[in-house]
Amino acid sequence: MAEMKILSIQVGMPAERIMSGLDDGSDRPWTSGIFKERASGAIFLGETNLSGDGQADLKHHGGPDRAVLMFPESHYPKWEAAYQKSFPRGGFGENFTIAGATENSICLGDIWETENVRLEISQPRLPCFKLGRRLGEPSIVAKVMEAHEGGWYARVLRQGTVGEDEVLRLVSRPHPDWTVSRGFAEFVFGRDNLVALAELNAISALSQLWRDRLTTLLATKEN
Repeated sequence: MAEMKILSIQVGMPAERIMSGLDDGSDRPWTSGIFKERASGAIFLGETNLSGDGQADLKHHGGPDRAVLMFPESHYPKWEAAYQKSFPRGGFGENFTIAGATENSICLGDIWETENVRLEISQPRLPCFKLGRRLGEPSIVAKVMEAHEGGWYARVLRQGTVGEDEVLRLVSRPHPDWTVSRGFAEFVFGRDNLVALAELNAISALSQLWRDRLTTLLATKEN
């Protein structure tokens, strides 16, 4: 049975930020919930987020379709080596830093569970400029996109408490051909592959935001 382990849990509420030295507009006020701190003990995971967690941009983050963001711990050494600096776990904005899975081994529509919670993989994470600001490296956003390594979102099918070192076990995999990495690649870089995009759009577990965008894209292409 496939498993992945929750190494750490991070939460944080939206706050206004002003940063300097990045030359990307971050010296002007901006609001984000991407700065997250490690939580201890059991945390309640509800329909839209973890207790103590929040998002500023609810169109693209949070809500029932994106209640929790997972990111593989195995990606950290790569980016730390590339930028010659250490990044704190949770630095990529993730709620769960996990071991035992990557975007190439997790599939859209997967259902995973611990003893208390059940999750459904709903969308690849599409990083935005705020990730670069969080890490102090604006160029990392494009590089993460090129690598298809932004992590993935899940919706909550069963609410409950969750803690560090708990193991998520795979319950079902209805779309084994649609890894998170492939879904990201087709959505972001494969806009002319209408057959693949239609197949992606047919995955009922995919977030409504992505399905709406795919529906519009496909209608435009077909006309």
